[in-house]
Amino acid sequence: MAEREPPQSERGRLAKLAFGVMALLSLLAGAVIFYLADQLGFDEQTARIVALTFLVAGFADYLILHFWDRLIKPRL
Repeated sequence: MAEREPPQSERGRLAKLAFGVMALLSLLAGAVIFYLADQLGFDEQTARIVALTFLVAGFADYLILHFWDRLIKPRL
């Protein structure tokens, strides 16, 4: 039995969900690395760079979600 491809709107919702989860996890990872740098074995400067990178990635995911409808045109 062949599997049906999910409708376009369902795929869009799943993609938005994936970007939302990635944004939250990136922000959480950045905060954890920044606040627990000593316990994780990072020196202060490395922790700041890594945490900032995760925060920027999370913000980029948020921007993709915010501008989703303008970036991804629905196919008819």
